Amino acid sequence: MLKGKTMLHRSMRYRKLSATTALVAGAALLSACGGGAESTEEASGGLDLVQDGQLTVCATFTIPPNIFQNEEGEEIGAEVDIAEAVATNMDLELGFREYDFSGLVTSLQGQQCDAIMSSLYITEEREEIAEFVPYLLSGSAVAVPESNPADVSGYDESLCGTRAIAITGATGASLLEEQSEECEADGEEPIAITLTDRSADALQSIMAEQQDAFVDTSEIVSYYENESDGDFQMIGEPFGEIEIGAATLRENEELHEAMQAAFDEIVEDGTYEDILSEWGFERQDIRNA
Repeated sequence: MLKGKTMLHRSMRYRKLSATTALVAGAALLSACGGGAESTEEASGGLDLVQDGQLTVCATFTIPPNIFQNEEGEEIGAEVDIAEAVATNMDLELGFREYDFSGLVTSLQGQQCDAIMSSLYITEEREEIAEFVPYLLSGSAVAVPESNPADVSGYDESLCGTRAIAITGATGASLLEEQSEECEADGEEPIAITLTDRSADALQSIMAEQQDAFVDTSEIVSYYENESDGDFQMIGEPFGEIEIGAATLRENEELHEAMQAAFDEIVEDGTYEDILSEWGFERQDIRNA
């Protein structure tokens, strides 16, 4: 059991709304602001929120062990626990809206949610759109089937001429594109890159030897390596340490500041450390950056 005033309740189910439902809800909120009714900002402590009294988070539930669903369909993972603790310290409920990873930033820009908390790497390009509260460290890794028929040795020239898969819109996809360009510049065959929206599909294609390599976060690669009993293996060392953070729109500065303060509080009261310990994420502690 986690300690401190922001105790976590993993059995809690969060509401996931479709894009259509989200638009209807947004329209209802806008209409409720007129006619002398209390505005969403006033009812939410001065914060401009999609839904009164709730921190609405856009997420993708296919990124174990960071954020995924258990057999009962409950949202679990280190990032779910961090999101719940942050929302609790803000005196808000927590609600999730599920999107493909490639659609997360667009959904935030469309104000379908207040924040993204879904293994989103902090990059210069994304910082042009959003402000971030960093809360985890991450790295990238290459995985191969146990037989490793293409003799891949890691994120290097051994990927040239191979079939490799990554998640649409994720950093792994960009890394494969960069390596493929290097291969061509050196006179080698480019990488045949396949993109998917689901990490589980990537795992299956690797284990079936339909793909030679998978590039994604070191956390998800390690998780699937353990789950597959060695049929799916990390090759080489993790690389490219980067920060993961909660993204909010740049114009919503008050929300960013409130989320930063709430995160700082769970670090100070020990809740953050308890979450990392429970998920074996000690190496991902943002204080190690």
